Amino acid sequence: MAASPPSALRSASTAAREVWRSSGAMVAPEVPVAVAEPGVLGGAATSKAESRDARLKIVPNLLSCKSHLEQLQIRAFGNDETFDRVVRNVLEEVCNAGSESGDDEGDDGRKIAELLAKYADLRFKNAKAGGSMAPSTAASAAAVMARADSAISGASATAAAAVVGGTTESEMEIFQTAVLSLFRHIHSKDVFEAFYKRDLAKRLLLNKSVSLDAERALVSKLKAECGGGYTAKMEGMFKDVELSRDAFTNYAAHLHGLSDVERAKVGSVEMDVQVLTTGYWPVYLSTLTLPPALVAHKQRFETYYAAKYQGRRVSWQHALGNCIVRAKFPKISAPRDLVVSLCQALVLLCFNLDEDEPESDSQGLTILDVMTKSGLDDRGEAERVLQSLSLGSDGTRVLLKLDRDGPPGEAAVASPKKPRKTRRSVSNHDIFKFNKSFTSNQRRIRITNVQMKETSEERSKTHEAVSRDRLYLIDATVVRIMKARKTLDHRALMGETMAQLKFPASSADIKKRIESLIEREYMERAEGDRSRYNYLA
Repeated sequence: MAASPPSALRSASTAAREVWRSSGAMVAPEVPVAVAEPGVLGGAATSKAESRDARLKIVPNLLSCKSHLEQLQIRAFGNDETFDRVVRNVLEEVCNAGSESGDDEGDDGRKIAELLAKYADLRFKNAKAGGSMAPSTAASAAAVMARADSAISGASATAAAAVVGGTTESEMEIFQTAVLSLFRHIHSKDVFEAFYKRDLAKRLLLNKSVSLDAERALVSKLKAECGGGYTAKMEGMFKDVELSRDAFTNYAAHLHGLSDVERAKVGSVEMDVQVLTTGYWPVYLSTLTLPPALVAHKQRFETYYAAKYQGRRVSWQHALGNCIVRAKFPKISAPRDLVVSLCQALVLLCFNLDEDEPESDSQGLTILDVMTKSGLDDRGEAERVLQSLSLGSDGTRVLLKLDRDGPPGEAAVASPKKPRKTRRSVSNHDIFKFNKSFTSNQRRIRITNVQMKETSEERSKTHEAVSRDRLYLIDATVVRIMKARKTLDHRALMGETMAQLKFPASSADIKKRIESLIEREYMERAEGDRSRYNYLA
């Protein structure tokens, strides 16, 4: 370049910052946003839906813009090391800037860490998610980079677009490399771990991952970046999945060897069990009333497992179970197999009638009746299950929903013959009935449950759990330092603690933990020098 190196690099730094900041504005043209500053990352959307869409587009935009900056470094600056440091500093600044609104969830890279974990989750659940999650985003990002490249060397933005999506093995590798390149600049890696681990558990248990090999590959790369402790629970999940498959194979062989009398006690219903290690997996609380056929299988497995593995205790988690329910409908000659979740199966069994039991038009169940019979104590979950069974897509509505605006005795206000549309919300007075008019040409019908959108409360709980774990880590770090040094002044202790911590921690947080350790008599202030601490064995 013709300009002197200092002025060129200053111009490059300014240009890099502007291009990087503009990545927050590279969203679909129909979503009006403001140009993002480093702490805003996505601008101001006009509605909650647009805000959610803008959040999903942040990480693809950042990855695309990062790729463009790397191309800029190669083409315009000849891989200059000084400019490379400038780009890294810009990445650090943007990824770890605090939210201007003062929201703690956006501080120290927490927001980007969470969004990066969600982006990876979408990619692993759907091979095309990287490209289809925000197609207009990819197009607009490519357009922006193409204009920038044309000013430099007229090159295209193919490399940048490659990190956004892909379905082949090589493209999956490119995707993982791009995610890791952004992950390295995030300070709040524990936030990424918390959200990624929770999403990984669901993908493994629900068999939603497009490639277990790709999952393991990314975990191996995270282990290389952050050490074995960072991925220990994730690796434990993969190990549990493999061991569980072998354990249930042995259990199936055990059932096959039973006598006819013992096998009759279990019944003809087949049950698959996944044996997981407590501590590796999230806890999914649920209170369900299982049907007798499953209770018999459950008791048989507990007896078998207790005899084979003495000292181990089995605790059942039913929330993520799946079932195949064989259903008979009056207008279909052959039965149909309904692929549903365990909660959906229990709700369907509430509408199970004996063949000689008459059904009048007045019969039906309210949501409260369903909760009582199935054992579902979460009204939100019960509402989502009923919605999926009665208001789903065509060919899946095995239940009928009759809207009532008042208690029993008042006429139902919704009927298939009336133009009034059935409302999606469920009140305590709405009636649900078995759909005797149901028809479908498919032998096996998959009924997808209404997915619960992640609420701000759940996100806050995850962030609170991370903050709580950070307090324990600060305590452990301070005690470890004091145990080794025996006595240390305040400034040296603060410096060593912040150097050893792998997450951003403020001086105020460390001071509070030091005071807590003094109160719990792990350490004390030295006599005559309040700025020095002594370790108490």
